[in-house]
Amino acid sequence: MEATLKDIEMAIETKVRPYLNKHQGDITIVDYQNHCLTIGLTGACKGCPSAQSTMEDVVKTALEGLVEDVKVADTIDEELLDLARSILKKKKKL
Repeated sequence: MEATLKDIEMAIETKVRPYLNKHQGDITIVDYQNHCLTIGLTGACKGCPSAQSTMEDVVKTALEGLVEDVKVADTIDEELLDLARSILKKKKKL
């Protein structure tokens, strides 16, 4: 049985969001197509150095374990990419 967006939202609401909220963070669903769920971390979790660990250990484990046939992909933080680009541009000028 294919997971529906409602199944995914229920798993997020009951298992993932409470954990993230304890750390002043949250999660958003960016897209869901062909069994691939793209999500983003928000709040304090967005820029946290432990965000990748949280994504792997908490979000992916919980969702892939609770919702059948779903693979979780995290989004690329555009602000972080912009920062990296500006740093690289400055290094090229040196």
